[in-house]
Amino acid sequence: ALRACSSGAFTLPLSFGKLIAATEEPFVQAILDLAIPQMSFERVALVGDAAFIPRPHTAASTSKAAANAIALADALITHNHNVPKALEAWEPAQLAYGIHLLKHGQMLGDRSQFSYGSGRFGEVMIP
Repeated sequence: ALRACSSGAFTLPLSFGKLIAATEEPFVQAILDLAIPQMSFERVALVGDAAFIPRPHTAASTSKAAANAIALADALITHNHNVPKALEAWEPAQLAYGIHLLKHGQMLGDRSQFSYGSGRFGEVMIP
């Protein structure tokens, strides 16, 4: 876990500190959350990462996209291919699933970085 200290330095687990020190051009990849309040718009549906991007901790993006598509196909069959009715029936459960994955990813990320305190991995100061 990378934590800023009052001195402006960062603490890292020892193995990560060594890895960064040995890396000629280190970079940081931001991990962001994306959620939208609506997945259907008239006859258009947003599925997969177009609707929700859960953190990589969940390992769920591909299966979420497939689940969105399968549920949409089921809703279209159930509603005799009436797209607006199918989307209206399909959307609530998909929004709930997306929000669940988003919150689960946040919990996993927070737990892996902040729940156990410093010192557990022999952190070193990186100025």
